[in-house]
Amino acid sequence: MKTMKDDTTSKLSELLMQGTNMGIIEGRRLINQNENAAPDVKKILNDFVVMQEDSVETLKKYL
Repeated sequence: MKTMKDDTTSKLSELLMQGTNMGIIEGRRLINQNENAAPDVKKILNDFVVMQEDSVETLKKYL
């Protein structure tokens, strides 16, 4: 709905960054709350968070 009023690259980037930041927060929360998780699960979660952080850096260029 928000893009119907403003579909600029900057606004789309902002919306994507908000969602990506939520993913980063949830990923970090899962890592911290599940200390007994299997190492491969922790690695997948960490890789996910790093990928999301890289995405944020890319999206910043479009603000």
